[in-house]
Amino acid sequence: MPRENPQVVVIGAGLAGLAAARDLAAGGARVELLEAGDEVGGRVRTDRLRLDGSPASGEEPAFQLDRGFQVLLTAYPELRSRADLDALQLRRYAPGALIRTEGGLHRLSDPFRAPQALLKTLQAPVGSLGDKLRIARLRARLRRGDAERPLYGPQQSSAEAFAAEGFSARMVERFLRPLFGGVLLDPQLQTSARLLNFVFRMFAEGDAAIPAGGVGDLPRQLAAQLPADRVRLRLGTAAQGIEQGPIVSLAGGEQLSADAVVVATDGPAFTRLTGHPTAAGRPVTCLQFAAPEPPVTEPLIVLNGEGEGPILHLAAPSVVAPEYAPPGWHLVSATVLGEGQDRDDPSLQREAVRQLRDWFGPGVDHWRPLRLERIPYGQPVQTPPALTHPYQPARLGGDIYACGDHRAHGSQHGALRSGALAADAVLADQGGGSAA
Repeated sequence: MPRENPQVVVIGAGLAGLAAARDLAAGGARVELLEAGDEVGGRVRTDRLRLDGSPASGEEPAFQLDRGFQVLLTAYPELRSRADLDALQLRRYAPGALIRTEGGLHRLSDPFRAPQALLKTLQAPVGSLGDKLRIARLRARLRRGDAERPLYGPQQSSAEAFAAEGFSARMVERFLRPLFGGVLLDPQLQTSARLLNFVFRMFAEGDAAIPAGGVGDLPRQLAAQLPADRVRLRLGTAAQGIEQGPIVSLAGGEQLSADAVVVATDGPAFTRLTGHPTAAGRPVTCLQFAAPEPPVTEPLIVLNGEGEGPILHLAAPSVVAPEYAPPGWHLVSATVLGEGQDRDDPSLQREAVRQLRDWFGPGVDHWRPLRLERIPYGQPVQTPPALTHPYQPARLGGDIYACGDHRAHGSQHGALRSGALAADAVLADQGGGSAA
């Protein structure tokens, strides 16, 4: 029965849960927002560490370590509509990448956004002139129509999509695989081309950026938008189960009755709480170092175009955002995917340093390891036929709803949009006004 001010419990204060909570409150609902962690954000978090790897406190100079290498794509429609991007003090990567191949670094840039780098792009031993023209044609085609149009395109794997476009093996192995394999956490390029093409368009239309205070500033800003008279945020509060009613059981034995429950967790927690199956996750490992000098001086990521060594790509976030490292130091972030993660931590650390020394020389011996972080669920696996419907229905039955990137597509936009759709469904079923 519709209610004027429904009571809703939202489980999970990641991007999806924060979007759902805000829209529910705007529609008149009273929201209890539960977060098992000590801060909002879910997987979008930033930790501040000292040089010795211990947590930094207060305003002391520190390294800002995002949980895995992360960027915000400023063209994401949901991000643009929900966040104050100016207030985040975004620091932007240049449009392009440095490709490690043939024993050196070669720049490949978007000539439409960095025309000054056109000559270097044409000279880069990454693919043929035809390959670079194919990139331009694909870019133009994907930018037609609504921003989400690529999510409804041909259903095939990313590798199949690149083959259908006619890209050479050299272009795929030296540029497309390390770039989009890193973005999708899928070096085999098995992910649906629908997500690939959507992300491709977002790169073409906006910037890859990081907030001055780390990516964790985004969920903190979204949480600060929540009206205190409508939303009660409870950190360190884990949901243990959901019973008929619906009733949410908490770890300490407390039970919360509600008119509706929105499960806004990652895939594994969603399955544990609801019993509904979901896709497996793609793991990612990130090694972060403190370096007296940066390995690169341009605000560009470095892609492994040689296919050797565990590291797929590398970045120096402090070159882009000086706030990411204390004075006199730089932060270096190296990402390992696929079989490279099968080694134990000491072996992986040694092999990664060996690869970095080959790339950047003996100066790497002066780098100091800050953290080796294994993230078992970086993104949901979304191989075809996944994304046959880019957004799964929010309604699970019994006044229980769901949102998250595993219910949509593995992107910040997907998580935020999924949260909005869940809020719309609750308000339509339970009463309250529109969130618009």
